[in-house]
Amino acid sequence: MMWEVFSNYIGDKKVYRVGRRLRANEPLHSGNVEYTGELTDDKDAAEALAKELNEKEAAE
Repeated sequence: MMWEVFSNYIGDKKVYRVGRRLRANEPLHSGNVEYTGELTDDKDAAEALAKELNEKEAAE
């Protein structure tokens, strides 16, 4: 599964976190996502982390 950026609102602030779905045949819900890194309000940083993780796994 590919790493991607998920977003959510905490209060009125939009935050981002990198994660990937664990089981493709199940609906997307919190128990079906593996997260890495911290919550951030920096979407560009989250996208860069997702890209880095996907490139690393593709090279393995």
